[in-house]
Amino acid sequence: MRRLLVAAIVGLARTLDRGVTVCAFVAAGLLRLEGLARHTGENWRQYGATQTEADVAAGLFHWEQAFYGRFLKPGERVLLVGCGTGRDLLPLLEQGYRAEGLEPVAACADLARARVARRGIAAAVHTGDVTRAALPGRFDAVIFSWLCYSYIPGRATRVATLARVREHLAPQGRVLVSYVLAEPPPRRLPWRLARLASRLSGADWRPEYGDVFLARPDTRRLHFEHQFRPAEIEAEARAAGFEIAFHEQSCDGNLALRVGP
Repeated sequence: MRRLLVAAIVGLARTLDRGVTVCAFVAAGLLRLEGLARHTGENWRQYGATQTEADVAAGLFHWEQAFYGRFLKPGERVLLVGCGTGRDLLPLLEQGYRAEGLEPVAACADLARARVARRGIAAAVHTGDVTRAALPGRFDAVIFSWLCYSYIPGRATRVATLARVREHLAPQGRVLVSYVLAEPPPRRLPWRLARLASRLSGADWRPEYGDVFLARPDTRRLHFEHQFRPAEIEAEARAAGFEIAFHEQSCDGNLALRVGP
């Protein structure tokens, strides 16, 4: 009897979990792009407000050190897209790169500026969304910080963003991207329901296969990310005029791009 009861409760839990997933996808389909951006911005504002100084002081992750060090040279001008509150911007500056930050969430950008100033370093932190912000000049390298490329909704928007970035690269310039790896591939049913909801509601966008939505209880907002198959993200890079210089997949993916002929 006890075994049957446990099995029944576990089955109910799995059913409820699937229901939560379906509800999050349908809710996302009802949003307009502006609303999805508000959800994303609030999630990152909350993350920045609760990030500890110890987390920031820890600096670059080991994989970031290895990945960036392989493709950057000291003294180069680097734009860090999605610099957040400064965790990865500060060590780039301290290692001798002429790094600048670009951050869409104003509260996070303010925290990054304050942290840079406290260390007595002169560096610009720009507030803006890479999909439409005016990029300040040319860079030897543009880094899309930890997974932030996956937080841009829409293949067309991502390709257009890479193409804009390409126009702001110095000769021999590089783009470094980390992304959420689709392993295993996302289920198709929630995605189909999200698309149906977007059509029925007249939303100004359509969720694409690989888009994933999660309901966050801490912020009461939806989390969005796009999970890539390796061939998919390579195709986006080539569509924007890049060649693939390096591509590795482990827990997530890392991609280094250079301008094609």
